[in-house]
Amino acid sequence: MSSLPCYYAIGGINFKNGFVTSCPTQHEKMEILDDSYLPSEFFNNQQFRNHRKLLMSGTWCKGCNMCEHVEVANAGQSMRQEYDVDLQYYNHETGETAFEGLKTVEMRFSNSCNMACLHCSSVFSSGWMSKLKRYTPTEEDHNLELHQLTGHMHRSSIDDDYSMSISTERALEIVDDLNTNFPNLERVDFAGGEVLYQKQFFPTLEKLSEHPNASNMKIIFHSNFNADFDAVELSMLLQRFGDVNIQMSIDAGPRLYPYFRQGNWKKLKQNIAYFKSVDNNHCEMNVVYTTGTYQLMEIKDAFLNFLELDIDYIDASIVYTPAYLNPSLMMLKHRSHVLNDIEDTRNEVLKIAKARRENIDTTKHLKSYQPTPTSVGDVPFWSDIVSAFKGLEAIRKYILNTTSTEAEWKSFMKYIEKTDKIWKHNFNDHIKTYQYVNGEVIRNV
Repeated sequence: MSSLPCYYAIGGINFKNGFVTSCPTQHEKMEILDDSYLPSEFFNNQQFRNHRKLLMSGTWCKGCNMCEHVEVANAGQSMRQEYDVDLQYYNHETGETAFEGLKTVEMRFSNSCNMACLHCSSVFSSGWMSKLKRYTPTEEDHNLELHQLTGHMHRSSIDDDYSMSISTERALEIVDDLNTNFPNLERVDFAGGEVLYQKQFFPTLEKLSEHPNASNMKIIFHSNFNADFDAVELSMLLQRFGDVNIQMSIDAGPRLYPYFRQGNWKKLKQNIAYFKSVDNNHCEMNVVYTTGTYQLMEIKDAFLNFLELDIDYIDASIVYTPAYLNPSLMMLKHRSHVLNDIEDTRNEVLKIAKARRENIDTTKHLKSYQPTPTSVGDVPFWSDIVSAFKGLEAIRKYILNTTSTEAEWKSFMKYIEKTDKIWKHNFNDHIKTYQYVNGEVIRNV
């Protein structure tokens, strides 16, 4: 088998809650943060070196199942394939990467979060932890493999302690180590939990701005953008870096949003508008639409409302696991409806694009406009419009090339029933195109 070079494996560090891996999707421990927590101490430990050597030999590692799934299913670009790999600092014999080869770091301070989204788990959300404190997993939960409710989701072992967090003091020590020993760092991601809800974020960002490559560094942070924060201070800090991408996890339009994320759509819009007013276009602001079973039920409401926000791009991704939230599951019972909804959404997006073109002098989306045809047809190039087309096509392609089972559908039905009780909300109050009736999701006529 040919080698599987990976940008993250060769030159990446990912701080999770209590342990370290090489990339955001990997959950196999490569260092316990109680033992050593400075990058210079563990970057070339035995686990990191073995991981790199396996991939370079063409062998998928245990923790790389998400990228393997995408590539085997030919379902678009995997995370491994997103970036070119610089091998000049990599030693093929030892598996070591010189400190100059560290290119990307993701920081997760803790799972502290102001939401409890239905595709998440207690590993990444304190909101989830608080919900499950009132719930005892049943034998049925285990039999149906409802891993989010049993506490197994996003864990390499049920005994792992995911309550550990990186304190502000320790986070500053980590960044000081990066500033001192890793001169070619080019990208830093911040994820949660919710970073704008966490006290560690602002001081850590300020310390990172002292890195010798800060002016060329790309900052990415993932946020629900529905917390209380100082938009002016955030904008001033981010202007110290070369490139900034804010990945706003929204996953739903106003109809589904309060149910799926337990968030306030009005506050989200207000936060985006105010930050844009003080940012002076330094930051790219993208919507992350993580597409699962729920999202396919209200896909038009989501995309049409995203295009009403002053954002740059729509990044449509897929919920690969757990299987009962994988979007392909909807094709079992509602294939024609799902495909028709995607096509209908596409047509509505086209109408919005044409309306913008007709009102080009008054539209607020002039920044990304290019009056040339694009790969999606004779559509004016607004990045949010084009990304909407591409996202819809990627979703369609994935669900047509992936299969699900009746057992997974049964698990999803029980998941709706149980989370409605735990969350104290009602599926039928928020989702209008489908209804949950007598243990089954049916299409509203």
